[in-house]
Amino acid sequence: MSRRRQGRELVLGCLYAHYSAGENAESVFAGQAARVTYDSQTLDYARRIFFHAVEADERIDRTIRDGAAHWDFARIGSVEKNILRAAISELWFCPETPARVIIDEAVELAKDYAGAESGRFVNGILDWVYKRSEPKAAGGKEDGAQSKQSKQGGVNRHLP
Repeated sequence: MSRRRQGRELVLGCLYAHYSAGENAESVFAGQAARVTYDSQTLDYARRIFFHAVEADERIDRTIRDGAAHWDFARIGSVEKNILRAAISELWFCPETPARVIIDEAVELAKDYAGAESGRFVNGILDWVYKRSEPKAAGGKEDGAQSKQSKQGGVNRHLP
């Protein structure tokens, strides 16, 4: 298992603990991180995704609601919600990771932890978020033209 996959699974556990138990983010991360033996880079990456997800939770949840317009947010499973929260956080705040990798990993997590149908649901929402977040193809740099970096992996993604 890759280090990034380990980090994403740690984030999923942290988000689940944070939102289901209502514990503060610091104690959740410390407790979950103490259970694993990941290297410092993996822990740092997971920490970044988790804390950005918690800090931007209202905006992320609003984005999920918008992307799942025909779904009642309350009826989306907690596993799927937390996978979406983590992936959207990673899309928005970890531009060094290609968006397609983030989406593919989120889909695999959904399949592993919630089933094949969940994988399709997660893919649909994240594809919508990704397309909505991409810079516009026309115009100058000031109005959103794609840079060489964004074409190669989405480094200069615009946030909704």
